[in-house]
Amino acid sequence: MKKLFLLGIFLLLAVGVQAQRLKPCNIYGSVYFVKDKFQADFSVYIEETESFADLVVFREDNALYADKSGVWFIANKIGLADYRVYIETIKGRANFTIHYTDNRSFAGCN
Repeated sequence: MKKLFLLGIFLLLAVGVQAQRLKPCNIYGSVYFVKDKFQADFSVYIEETESFADLVVFREDNALYADKSGVWFIANKIGLADYRVYIETIKGRANFTIHYTDNRSFAGCN
């Protein structure tokens, strides 16, 4: 029982450390949205307004053009993605917040 508890604590710490090392400004390329938080590289909360978001995201239609901060290509298969993302419904549980924009030049960090 004690070993199982310690293993659980280790896994929680490992997931938290990985997400803390990942800076929102460094995220671009292809992403895949997962349904299980434990499969994700990080979790995001979708903000309604741009001013409160950590990262403004533009959805790119071509993976080759997803080459700067906040420009994401949404992959349809997990193996094609650079990052696995979980959408959090509670803001306090997310690693950072995003806001979608229709203008590519607005993409990036706030």
